[in-house]
Amino acid sequence: MANNPEASQSSSSITEKVYDGPDPIVSVPAANPLGSSTVPAELTEQDPQDNNTLCHAALDNTPAEVGHAADYDNRLDQEEPYGWVVVAAAFCVQAMTIGTVNGYGVYQDRYIKHEYSNSTTFQLAWVGTLNVVGMDLVGPFTGQFADYYGYRLSTFIGALIMGAALVATSFSTQVWQLYLFQGLGYGIGGSLAFFPSIALPSQWFNKRRGFATGITVAGGGVGGLIMSPLSTALFNSIGYQWTVRVTALIHLVVLIPVAYLFRSRIESGRGRKLRKKLEDADRELKIATNNNTSNLHSDEKTDESSERGLEVQPLEKEPPRQKLLDFSVLKDRKFFVLVCIGFFTTMGYFNPYYYLPTYVRNRGISTETGALLVGLLNGASAIGRVSMGIASDHIGDINTLFISTLLSSLSVLLIWMFAGSSVAVIAIFCFVYGFFSGSFIAVLPTVAAHLCGIERLASVTGIVYFGVAAGTLVGSPAGGAILDVSQGLNYRPLQIWVGLVMGVGAILSIVLKFWVNPSIKGRV
Repeated sequence: MANNPEASQSSSSITEKVYDGPDPIVSVPAANPLGSSTVPAELTEQDPQDNNTLCHAALDNTPAEVGHAADYDNRLDQEEPYGWVVVAAAFCVQAMTIGTVNGYGVYQDRYIKHEYSNSTTFQLAWVGTLNVVGMDLVGPFTGQFADYYGYRLSTFIGALIMGAALVATSFSTQVWQLYLFQGLGYGIGGSLAFFPSIALPSQWFNKRRGFATGITVAGGGVGGLIMSPLSTALFNSIGYQWTVRVTALIHLVVLIPVAYLFRSRIESGRGRKLRKKLEDADRELKIATNNNTSNLHSDEKTDESSERGLEVQPLEKEPPRQKLLDFSVLKDRKFFVLVCIGFFTTMGYFNPYYYLPTYVRNRGISTETGALLVGLLNGASAIGRVSMGIASDHIGDINTLFISTLLSSLSVLLIWMFAGSSVAVIAIFCFVYGFFSGSFIAVLPTVAAHLCGIERLASVTGIVYFGVAAGTLVGSPAGGAILDVSQGLNYRPLQIWVGLVMGVGAILSIVLKFWVNPSIKGRV
């Protein structure tokens, strides 16, 4: 083939690398799917004032598709009614996954008294920790999987894995088996369903994104409100093993139909790849006459097809292969601070959920009352997620993040530390802590969307929750170790630990706010 051909351009098409010979030949039009510009999208400069530039640069590994982006932006402003179906489906996924995780305290209390009474609190705390870690630590992988293969398929596979993990848990007899099945196995399956559910509503809502996300993540609180008392009742009626099996069945009955309700407004990576192949295969070959092409390039013949008047050229540059795991987005200091906020806040976040049942039992309060208090904690979390989601639409998601982390910390230090054995004060703590800690979970995805956009929000959110997993991996076992020092009798050191680490999350939220908008009263 000719190495340095020149090109001529008309208003109708661009002709490349045609054979300079006496006969009519076949030529290939240049790759310009928009038809309105001859400048490749990947060569255009980005606005230096765009706050999302680095996040997009790190996560977008394909050339820009300007036409499709424009179509997407137009659709984004139209909050279609089906978006509420997506929110309802995502709510159910959250109720099953996060609701079950938040209700682990009931299981831990059961294990300590019955099936695993010879194990320490520290050992059993690792089951709940690995559950959360399994869900969040693989988030960057499962987020990429969902973005590439589609949210519906990811949720369906996740439901099957969660159901299988719970059935395996019911046959477990050793703590390490709980680690493997109820911990990691359930967590990985939950991750495949959780990240699509947390990311998808943002595709359907713009002005009411915080409200929609708040309703979605409220499912975790409602699920915990239902699952904690339900599990306790089932333990007493049908026993531990069948309780876990019934829970597995509930997961399958709810999640498999819900998966089919998921509909994405952004083309999946696999769909985009297939579409490109079809477009390339369907490109029209245009015939240029000798008069139009005789002076375009030299007479050099480079292969047999040239001698026949036909040259085969690649239509466009092949996009680089998408990385399986890409942490380069952490080079953005704002995004890095967001990950740190997730890390420090969740070091304390799950401790009240896990240790409240043993706290109330050690103070002479019945197990049934303890389960109801955990239910109140989850119910308040559901209310807080919706309420603060609405607030974030008005005062900004980063401002909401600061309020939620600060008041969660203060509720531990100022209410729980002085609750003693008063059921009323413990109930007040459960409501206040549940309300504001739940809103922290609600605004994490919206802050990620604020910083990095929503086109690959499942992948971005997966990286944020990688930090959440690391915080959980440290925080909950540390809480168990602190309790073991006093044989579960002195909760004051645990309460101080939880309040302080969540306070660090509040301080970092202020740092993020001023990096994004230095104005004290600014909505951000």
